[in-house]
Amino acid sequence: MKRILFTAALLMPATAPAQTVAMRGLTNFPTLPRAEPFRETVFGVAIDDPYRWMEKADGRAALETWVNASSAHTTAELAALPGREALFKDMQALSRADSRYFTAQEAGGRLFYEKLAPDKQIPVLMVREGGKDRLLLDPMAGTDGKTPRAISSFSVSPDGRYVAIHIGEGGGETGAIRIYDVATGQPGADVLTPVWGEFRVGWIDDRTVTYTRLAPTAAGGDQMKNMVAYLHVLGTPVTRDVAVLGGSGPDHGFKVDPAQFPIVLPDPTSPWVLAIAANARAEIPIAVGRLADLRTGKPVWTKVADYDDRINSADIVGDTLYYLTSKTDENGELRAIDLAAGAPSLARSRMVMASGGRVLSGITATDSGLYVTTTLPSAASELWFLPRSGGAPEKLALPASQSINDMAVTPDRKAVTFAMGGYTVTDAYYRAVAGKVTPLGLANATPPSAKARTVVEEWANSADGTRVPLTIVYSGVYSGPRKGPAPTVIDAYGGYGVSGQPFYSSNWDVWNQRGGVYAYCHIRGGGELGEAWHRGGMLANKVNAHADLIACGERLVKLGYATPKTLGIFGSSAGGLLIPPSALKRPDLFAAVVTRVGIVNATRLAAANNGPNQYGEMGDPGTEAGFKALAAQDSTLLLGKAPGGTDFLFTIGLNDKRVDPWMSAKLAAMMRARWGDRHLVLIRSDGKAGHGLGSTRDQTIEERADIFAFFLNRFGAPGFVR
Repeated sequence: MKRILFTAALLMPATAPAQTVAMRGLTNFPTLPRAEPFRETVFGVAIDDPYRWMEKADGRAALETWVNASSAHTTAELAALPGREALFKDMQALSRADSRYFTAQEAGGRLFYEKLAPDKQIPVLMVREGGKDRLLLDPMAGTDGKTPRAISSFSVSPDGRYVAIHIGEGGGETGAIRIYDVATGQPGADVLTPVWGEFRVGWIDDRTVTYTRLAPTAAGGDQMKNMVAYLHVLGTPVTRDVAVLGGSGPDHGFKVDPAQFPIVLPDPTSPWVLAIAANARAEIPIAVGRLADLRTGKPVWTKVADYDDRINSADIVGDTLYYLTSKTDENGELRAIDLAAGAPSLARSRMVMASGGRVLSGITATDSGLYVTTTLPSAASELWFLPRSGGAPEKLALPASQSINDMAVTPDRKAVTFAMGGYTVTDAYYRAVAGKVTPLGLANATPPSAKARTVVEEWANSADGTRVPLTIVYSGVYSGPRKGPAPTVIDAYGGYGVSGQPFYSSNWDVWNQRGGVYAYCHIRGGGELGEAWHRGGMLANKVNAHADLIACGERLVKLGYATPKTLGIFGSSAGGLLIPPSALKRPDLFAAVVTRVGIVNATRLAAANNGPNQYGEMGDPGTEAGFKALAAQDSTLLLGKAPGGTDFLFTIGLNDKRVDPWMSAKLAAMMRARWGDRHLVLIRSDGKAGHGLGSTRDQTIEERADIFAFFLNRFGAPGFVR
């Protein structure tokens, strides 16, 4: 049908229904955005999308006007709830009780780490040398103190003399990398931009780096497509940088598609260099080349593996390429190729470590041996050491029920550093040399409230009989004998093979202290039970993940932790493919739903920033199978088939480049138009926030306090009802 354009005012009154939601002090924003009838049929699927205009660049101003007005209404009403201010103060107090540490790296006898002191909004970068710590960079220095300016990532030169720091502006993840002299703390003239925050520079030596640059697209374009990796020499103009992977120039033997991220990972201790074509998939195509060729700007890449080889982790030490693959064992196996013995080929690889029933999830290679992480059904980690000289894998003696993260190898390949923490203990950093683990002296203080938490590992039975791991964390009213149902929130994600690892959050700690139950449902789509578990919840199988989450909710009710009137679900980002669909399928089970920066309009990935990057995990809308897989995950389509509704809160970062703000805005508008005031559909936005990774402390706590207040209000909790 031909699209019909309306010239109606931006905001229109919503139609008043005969029956309204139990308000309890919260009401819907009384106006709707304009609707422009638009209908189409794609692969036999009928689509009615009256808010398609929100996707357009010329509709951005109108979108933000409605979203911000709706958000102002939401935050004002949440702030007026009697218990919200005390909740916020409790979260602030626990968050500021002590300093917190993040992202440690060692090089040249120096230790670099990020520190968030009680009086700071954003972590600063510190350096420790000779037993003394000093400030290297405060990204908020010289700012208004409110607009986020955060360190997204950093990478240290082999001699520890320089550190390349990426700064994200305005809560976003796009920014510039500058090279700082560690001795003086001053930046040099080198400015590498635009760069995505996760992409660190790779050091070839102390003066030469590789980096991945975003596409220089026009405003509104998708910079996540057509990236290029460059070679840069410190002190030279970036106009002289040479493309070494990706782009429209020579592929040097390794073709990178426009939606893939070309990343070059040099190692100063090896004659070889690893290149990958990454994106939002569990598997990575990889290639190798000689470091000497890369130095000249004319690398010769030999492709070693593609997606079908199911490699999810790789590393090089000396002349050996190590990689994890799930091609023949869904739990993974560690294999190696001798690069000096001839053309690299998976066909002549050798087994290094079989899964033995464990889920192999990561590897880091050092000159003395390999560190292999394994994942348990609860997503807790184990760490193994394999001496390169030979011998059986040794399981390192580490605390149980914790997760290992931030694993980094020193530039000399002598040691690794990593963090470990869990639900009842905050993160602490460690160093491992030849399998011997020692503390780094960076340990976040664990508050008594964390130690008082109880963690229960349970299982839920999904609709097809699959057993789903379920983690339950509580304290407060449940610290003694059980006293009946409590406010309960299930968290879930289930994408890209990412496991829901144990973690400490001061905000969820406060939730527990106040009598709330936190649960994590380890649905299919994650990696807790291996690659088969991941594939069981991706593409057309995402409906399995919906069933898994529903089963976790039913299990919590059966166990007595909650009733449907005190049970909510929460998820972020790719969790948008999971959380609203599950609630729309079972509105009788969930009283309240919160989706943060969610992908909720999956059939429109082709029009979204960072959208084509998601095809391998979610579905390609250009194919019938892919589109129908996306349709089964798309809440804007499921809404019309829903047997009823429940109460929703959508949070949006208007500077989000991972998930476009129009996704949540469209779904919220559709729900309001369909349900009127039969259910709450609220929006909370932040014009100085992106996906949440670069937000200030206060931004994060304000958002989480509003989320908790919304849940407690919907559950009818005392102090949160007016």
